[in-house]
Amino acid sequence: PEVAMQEGNAALARRDYPAAEQAAREVVAAKNSPRAYDGQLLLAQALFGQRQYSEAAIAYDDAYKRSRKGSHAQDALLGLANSLVGINEKKAACGTLEKLHAEFPQPRGDLREGIAGAAQRAGCR
Repeated sequence: PEVAMQEGNAALARRDYPAAEQAAREVVAAKNSPRAYDGQLLLAQALFGQRQYSEAAIAYDDAYKRSRKGSHAQDALLGLANSLVGINEKKAACGTLEKLHAEFPQPRGDLREGIAGAAQRAGCR
């Protein structure tokens, strides 16, 4: 799983989303791996990159549910919101962003711009 995770992240960085998805699925399949959580987020990112928004929403939601306070929880909620915007579920996207704000009142600095952008695209108040 460690090698697949490295290969998947490298593929994601070069926007080779199908290769990132394949590597992520390999990591996620190793259920007892400590990297399964990371693999789930990578899978969601790869699906989003391929504009498979419905599948990405499910994968982001799964990543969040695996660890609601984990290192990727904020990323997963933001990704879920963006995926919901992608399938025109704007009300649900706003609800997800509200949840992000409620659970993480001080979001990581690197996510603030993305959160604001998602809220604007979803038409949140």
